[in-house]
Amino acid sequence: MFSDTSLYSQLMYLTDTLDIPQVVVTANRNSRNLDDIPGRVTVIDAKTISEMPVQNVDEILRSVANIYVNRSWGIFSQNSSVTMRGLDASSRVLVLVDGVPLNKAAGGSVNWHLVPKDDIERIEVIKGPASAIYGNNAMGGVINIITKKADTKIQGEGSLQVGSYNTFGAYINASGTNVKKDKGFYWGLSSFYRQGDGYYLNPEEIRDSTDAKAFLTELNASVNLGYAFNKNQKVEFSARYYNDLRGQGRQVYEDYGDYVSVKTTYLTGNYQGVFNKTIVNALAFYQLENETKQSESISSNSGKYKLSIREGRKDDIGLWINATTHFNDRNILTYGIDIKQGTASVETTYKTSTDILTYEGVLDFYGLFVQDEIKFLDDKLVLVAGARMDFSKYHKGSLNVQSPTTNTGFTDSSYEEFDENNWNAFSPKLALKYKLAKQHSVYISYSQGFMPPKLDDLSKSGKIRKGFKIANPELGPEYLTNYEIGATLNFFDKLTIEPSVYYSLGKDFQYFVGTGDSIDTGSDELKPVYQRQNISDVEIIGAEITTLYQPIKQLSFNANYAFNHSTIKEFKGSTEEKDLTGKYLIEVPKHMVYMGATWNNRYFNTTLLYNYISSQWYDDENTILIKEYHTVDLQLSKEFFEKLNVSLNIQNILDNEYIDRKGYLSPGRYIMAEVAYKF
Repeated sequence: MFSDTSLYSQLMYLTDTLDIPQVVVTANRNSRNLDDIPGRVTVIDAKTISEMPVQNVDEILRSVANIYVNRSWGIFSQNSSVTMRGLDASSRVLVLVDGVPLNKAAGGSVNWHLVPKDDIERIEVIKGPASAIYGNNAMGGVINIITKKADTKIQGEGSLQVGSYNTFGAYINASGTNVKKDKGFYWGLSSFYRQGDGYYLNPEEIRDSTDAKAFLTELNASVNLGYAFNKNQKVEFSARYYNDLRGQGRQVYEDYGDYVSVKTTYLTGNYQGVFNKTIVNALAFYQLENETKQSESISSNSGKYKLSIREGRKDDIGLWINATTHFNDRNILTYGIDIKQGTASVETTYKTSTDILTYEGVLDFYGLFVQDEIKFLDDKLVLVAGARMDFSKYHKGSLNVQSPTTNTGFTDSSYEEFDENNWNAFSPKLALKYKLAKQHSVYISYSQGFMPPKLDDLSKSGKIRKGFKIANPELGPEYLTNYEIGATLNFFDKLTIEPSVYYSLGKDFQYFVGTGDSIDTGSDELKPVYQRQNISDVEIIGAEITTLYQPIKQLSFNANYAFNHSTIKEFKGSTEEKDLTGKYLIEVPKHMVYMGATWNNRYFNTTLLYNYISSQWYDDENTILIKEYHTVDLQLSKEFFEKLNVSLNIQNILDNEYIDRKGYLSPGRYIMAEVAYKF
C-alpha cells in the first residue's frame, strides 16, 4: 500500500533494512525518525486507542502527560476544551487532521466530534510552541490526528453500541486498494451515528420546572479517495460531514428547549511528490460550520419570558505548501508558505422582542517559514533551527444593531464598520538533541508561539455572563516564549522514563477589562461593561514526567505526572480594574496524574485507567475554586475468531460526580457495551 511514509522511504539514505525506527510526520510536516526530534513528542497508535475506555477522540489525549481535557458532560458535551502545558483556552493548541488544520480562524475552536475514534491510525502530539513551522494557534503545541488507510483489496468493520442514558450508537467503515507496482487507487468510507436521552445537569436540590435532560443526536460521515501515479507521486481527496443536535439542559416552551446544532463540512485535497531529493506537499482545505443555538428563559424576578435564536456561519479556506530537501543524510531543509482565510457571520434574533444583532469579520493569514536540521558527531548531535514570519489582516468587520431593547443592552439602532487591523508575528526556534547512547538522549530547546485574536472579540458586542462586552477591532495576538530541557532514558527495552521541565513567558495575553461604564440589560441592576484587551504578561513554570513499563509482552503500564505554576506576571489593566498581578490563570490544574495498565491474555483484555485533576480557579480574581476530582475507567474486551470483538467500557466506575465551572454535574458512571465485527 502507498502509505504516508513510502515517499520518505524512497530516499536512498534512510535505510536498506526492514528495521525502520518509529516515524512521525508532525514535527516538520514530513516523515522523520522519532529519535531525531529534539523535543517532547508522544505517539498513540491504533492498538492503544482500541484498548482505551474512551468514547470520543479528545478523551484519548488524557493519557498524554500535561494535556488537560475538559469534557465535563461526557458524550453530551457540545465542546471539549483541550489545553496543554499550563495554558488555558483550547485555541492555544493547534489541532490537525492528516496535517490539515481543524481550528477555526474565527475563534480557534475545534469540533472534536468530526472524526470518530475508530477512524484513527495514530495521534501525534508535539509539545511546546510550534509556531516556527505551523504559525497561529500552535502556542502550546500541536495535535495531529492521522486517519486509517487501506492496506488490502477490501476491508471493513462494523459495530453497535448501547449504554447508559439510553445511548445507542453504530459505526461502519469500508476501505480498499488496488495499488500494484506503486500505481493505482485507494479509497475509504465511514459513518458513525449516536443518540442518547441524556441527564439532568443541575443537582436535584436546585432543579425547577425548566430543567431538562442534556440529550444528543449526532451523525458523522466521511469519504477518502486517493491515486498513486508511481512510487513518488500521489493525490488524495477527502470529505467529512457532521451534524448534531445537543440539548443544553433547559426547556420552557419550545421543542428541544435550549439547544445547539452544528453542521460541519470539511474538504481537503493533498498532493505529495518526490523530485530528486526534495519532497513536496501541497494541502488545500475548506471548512464550513453552520451553528444554530436556541435559548429560552424565564426571569426569576420579573417572570418575563425570553427566546432568542443565534445562527452563525464560519468559513475557513487555505492552501499550505511545503518542501523538504535532503541535501544528504545529515542535512534536511524544510520550507514553505501558508495562506488561510477565516470568516464569520453571526446573527442573533430575539423572538420575544424586536432585537436583531449581526456581526461579521474576515481574518487573513500569510506565513513563510524555513527550518534546517543538521546532524553532527556521527549523528549523535541533532540541531534544529527555524523561523517563521506571519502576516495577518482583520477586515470587513461590522456590527449591525436593529430595533434594540433592554434585552440586548443597546439603546439605538446602529451600523458600524470597523477599521482594518494588521499585525505580524516572528516565531523562531532553536533546539538541540544529544544521543548519549542508543537508549538515552537529552534535549534543550527555545521556541516561540502566538495566538491571533478571535473574530468574536474583534467584531462582536453584546451581553455576556458577567455584564456587557464591546468589540475591540484593535485587539492583537498573544505571544509565548518557551525554554525547555528534557531527556529520554530507556532501560533494558522495558522501562522508559521521559522527564521535561520548562519555563514560559507570555506577552500581551488577552483579558476582559472593565471600561468603568455600566449598562441596563433588563435585569434588576446595571451591568458593567467589558472589553477584551492585550493587557497581561504571563509566567509558567512547569514540569512533567512519563514512565512506560512493559515487563512482558502481555502487560504494560503507563504513568505520568504534570505540574504547572501558571500566573499573571504583570497586569496592565486600567486603574478601575482589579490588579490581577500574581493571580493564577483560570482553568489550569496545578497537578495532573494519569496511570494506566493494560493486560492482554488468552481469556480477555483488560485496561484500567486513573485520572486525577487538582483544583483550579474559575475566575480571574481567584475567588471561586473548582474542586479537585479523580476518575477510574475500565475496559474489558474479548476477541473471537480474529474478527468479532465484544467489549464493556465503564467510565468513572466509582461514580464520582464532580461539578464543572458552570456549576453543572458530570454524568457520573457511564457504561457502554459494544460488539464489533471486522471483514
